[in-house]
Amino acid sequence: MLPESPTGLQCKYWHYDENLLTSSVVIVFHNEGWSTLMRTVHSEPAIRAFREALFSCRFKHLKAKLDDYIKLWNGLVKVFRNERREGLIQARSIGAQKAKLGQVLIYLDAHCEVAVNWYAPLVAPISKDRTTCTVPLIDYIDGNDYSIEPQQGGDEDGFARGAWDWSLLWKRIPLSHKEKAKRKHKTEPYRSPAMAGGLFAIEREFFFELGLYDPGLQIWGGENFEISYKIWQCGGKLLFVPCSRVGHIYRLEGWQGNPPPLYVGSSPTLKNYVRVVEVWWDEYKDYFYASRPESKALPYGDISELKKFREDHNCKSFKWFMEEIAYDITSHYPLPPKNVDWGEIRGFETVYCIDSMGKTNGGFVELGPCHRMGGNQLFRINEANQLMQYDQCLTKGPDGSKIMITHCNLNEFKEWQYFKLSSFIDNYCEVLMLVGVPDFHI
Repeated sequence: MLPESPTGLQCKYWHYDENLLTSSVVIVFHNEGWSTLMRTVHSEPAIRAFREALFSCRFKHLKAKLDDYIKLWNGLVKVFRNERREGLIQARSIGAQKAKLGQVLIYLDAHCEVAVNWYAPLVAPISKDRTTCTVPLIDYIDGNDYSIEPQQGGDEDGFARGAWDWSLLWKRIPLSHKEKAKRKHKTEPYRSPAMAGGLFAIEREFFFELGLYDPGLQIWGGENFEISYKIWQCGGKLLFVPCSRVGHIYRLEGWQGNPPPLYVGSSPTLKNYVRVVEVWWDEYKDYFYASRPESKALPYGDISELKKFREDHNCKSFKWFMEEIAYDITSHYPLPPKNVDWGEIRGFETVYCIDSMGKTNGGFVELGPCHRMGGNQLFRINEANQLMQYDQCLTKGPDGSKIMITHCNLNEFKEWQYFKLSSFIDNYCEVLMLVGVPDFHI
């Protein structure tokens, strides 16, 4: 449990209506460990809020053993299974359809532990305004020893707003002075442009009025931004609630994830990102494609119904959203310059390429066999002479002998020069000399 903080002490003095809206808690899971799932269900303060639904499974212990265990709850907790693996996005939409008892839907990941008095602060703002979506402050649970601590990236009180960079990677930025000025008390709920997506509460009928999640989003990725933009641009608001605390176990190092099912195909997350920016970003989508050039040619399906939804509901523009709600994101993640070119960085007359190996913020890139699949071997050089991957720049390491990848702004690590030595072949084979990495070309 977190040690008592000044803000935590203040939370004890809030009074909430005794007749709060009722709730259904929906937990979506696939191949979840027994202990983490049971710790979530048994989070003692959570029990009073449960009405319906647990969802999906495959491991042996998630079949008969789970069914028998759930019987002990006398119908308070229910299990529903999909006929195929739908992924967490569509499973949450199905969960909304199954969970009919609660006026509010509360979504939790299957590896969470709620804190004391988490429920009333989370639901109270929705009781006052049905178009409000609320998110608890999500603390970090160490998966090795189950110790708990606040997430990093917030202000002096640990408060942060949900944000993104222009490749649509989730970020947290400190609570701005503008938002602080709107509060009379530090522990009041505050506005956030986006949520992480795993833990939130929303009025059930309002969620249906928003169309639930885009049915074209598959498995995982981008749904947190899609629902955040939809809420803000179509008349709702998204609030982070300091007095509602929920701990979350993040994946341990080495976790590779569950591969997508065969029917989905390749790159579902990146395709989801493209659908989100094509529907909601308007002219700002060019900044996404500048950061993720490989996504420009991805097929993302039919979005005509989503465009019609925006028009029919008089949803506001992304420019309005950036100026009125997400005004502070560009100060942390400036709009990217245009790309000069992009591709892999291949050793001259070799089959080896520079590979970030997923490292960031000071890690060193390595050499690996060129695989022509993008990912950690995909880099871009922009008009600011920066060699980048996502929001990270390549530069010389401290001793000048290795190449480091690290977060950068528009005025850093501009030592790269671009010389085109051959005519166009394709984005992965065009020869581009990069001064700074001897004997390498892109």
